[in-house]
This record gives sequence, structure tokens and C-alpha cells, in this order.
Amino acid sequence: MKGRSRKPAPPAPRGAAAGTSPIKGILELDRFNEVSLERWSELSADLDELQDILYFNLEPERRRRRPELLTALRETTPESLQLENWVRIVDYQWTLHPLSAAGSLTSIGGRFNAGTEIDSQIFSPWPSLYLTSDHATAYREKFQIDAGQMVEGLSPEELALTPGKSHTTVVLNGNLSRVFPMTPTTLGPVARILGKIKMPDRAERIKKKLKFNPNDLRMMTTGKQLHDAAALHNWRVLPIQFGLPAPSQILSELIRAADFEAVAYQSSKGGGKCLAIFVDRLAPGSFIELSGNPPAGAIARLDETTAEELAGWTQLGIKPPRASE
Repeated sequence: MKGRSRKPAPPAPRGAAAGTSPIKGILELDRFNEVSLERWSELSADLDELQDILYFNLEPERRRRRPELLTALRETTPESLQLENWVRIVDYQWTLHPLSAAGSLTSIGGRFNAGTEIDSQIFSPWPSLYLTSDHATAYREKFQIDAGQMVEGLSPEELALTPGKSHTTVVLNGNLSRVFPMTPTTLGPVARILGKIKMPDRAERIKKKLKFNPNDLRMMTTGKQLHDAAALHNWRVLPIQFGLPAPSQILSELIRAADFEAVAYQSSKGGGKCLAIFVDRLAPGSFIELSGNPPAGAIARLDETTAEELAGWTQLGIKPPRASE
């Protein structure tokens, strides 16, 4: 497991064209010539190779140490949580299915679950239901900024590419008995095992070629590094740019396999708490239910009896993968 990385910025443009003035009234973001485009293509190929090496060379090591990693996770005593007035914001089309995890399966998935667009030969998808401890946090998690805040004249809905789109806010209560509390402390034992895995030599050579700073890309060796990579950093980079699972997705797959039913973590967007519930791993007696009277036809409670229906596979018309450990 490794830290974040991103493609390097294109080299500065060269040649006579770079010195000409842009047409007045046109906002020019950047200017390229043939040489700079070729250089960018070369750097991009190097970065693609680097990410492939890091994932495909390290994954066999993680698999080899999987029993140790699961044992390390189980050193953390599961927490019991009684939920009162937690919040979830869903697109209006899901008003009758506010407890469905179907949305988490689409595209690349979520921070703590893998979606169907990640190659199933690499990583099997699974559904998670995401909740927050209050409305302000739910809004920031949904739209990335506070309600009413404007960025360069754009509203949260416009920034999220959903202007004029309706949403439904639901208040939830429930009880969970096997929650993994994600903190630097609880991830320490896992990080110590991952710290035994060395950076591949070829990856080190490409890092030097790309002139990475030593701290830009390194192996996880502490609980804080692992926690920050999973809970705070931009998890979307690897799935979107390279089609590979993010560190948070790799970690949550292990937590799920270690018999936890949910991950509790601090929101990266504010002071509230978040939960990612593994719908298909609910413990006996655990449940999440809507507060108040639900609309006719809505499934108002997620528990062992409704988990299969609310996992989202049927709604999306997708056959779920075979059960793993």
C-alpha cells in the first residue's frame, strides 16, 4: 500500500509560439507545442508504468501476508454504535430506496468500497452504505463544500454538476455491533506489517527519473500514514487515472474480510463522523432504519432480512460476484 501520487505537470512550453500573446478576451489555460506534448506523453507513460509496478508487484506481497493483516485488524475490539439522527442525502430518484447501496456500486465506487468500473479481475466490487452524523457533514460529503458557499460564483450543486437537481435528506437511527474505528492507533499494527514490504527497485528508478521528492511517494510504515492515505487524501486519483483500487479501498476490503460490518471515520470535509456500512456483512441484530413515517413503498429498515435487496445488485441488474472470505 502506498501514498498518493499524481501525474506531473506538463513541461513549460518552448519555441516561438510560446512567446506570442493570446487573443484578447480569451482565457488561455496553457499552451503546448509538439515537443512539449511528446514530453508529456513520455512522462505519462512513465507514471502509468510506475503505478502498475506499485500495484501488481505489491499485491502478491499483500496476499502473502493477508493472514497477518487480518489478525492485526482483529486486534482492534469491535465498537458498538447506537445511531440517533444520523443523516444521508440521496438523489431524488432514490427517494423510495434511501437505504439502498446501489449508488456505491456504480462507477469507481466510494472511499471504502469498490465499484463495478474497477476491473473485476483486479478487485471484486462490494456495496457500502454511507452515513454521516449530522446534516452539515452530509452536505459537505455530497457536494464537497458548505451549503450556501460559492466558489468563483458557482454553487455547490453547480460544482457537483447537479444544478436544478432534487435531493432527499433522510434521518436515520439504528444499532451496529461490529464497527472498526479507523484511527492512526487502530491502524498501527496493520502499518507495521505493510512496512515490511519494500518499494520495488524499478519503481525507485522511475521515481528518480520523474524527479519525485522522497516524501511524494513512499511505502506506508506508520498508522498515521495509513490513516491519512485512507481517510483524508483524495482517494479518486488511482481509480480514475489508472483503473486501480485506492489505498482506502484496499484497506476496507481487508477490514470487511476481518469480520467487521462497518468502518467509522472522521469526515475529511468537516468535524462530523462518517460510517461506511458493508451491507452484506451486517451482524445479527444490527440495523439501520428511517426516522418517522416513510413514503408508501419505501423499505424503511436495513437488516439481515433486507440486506440482499438493499445491496443494490438487483436494482442495477448486475450479478453479484461469488462470496469471498
